[in-house]
Amino acid sequence: MNQKTPPIYSECPNCHQDRIVTYTGDELIELLREGAEIEAWCTSCDEHWAISTEERADIARSIERHGS
Repeated sequence: MNQKTPPIYSECPNCHQDRIVTYTGDELIELLREGAEIEAWCTSCDEHWAISTEERADIARSIERHGS
């Protein structure tokens, strides 16, 4: 069951541009349940980072709102 969620963005700590977090809804749900790190990636800077606690909470609320 591949859950669809609206696009999730995180700000690149290097260039400060919003970058899309590329996980399926199911992957995000599993990462949130496990308390695992959710990574974002900036294609311009080639920078990887763990999203913030606030961004994790935003993702959880978004998934909940969209019935995933």
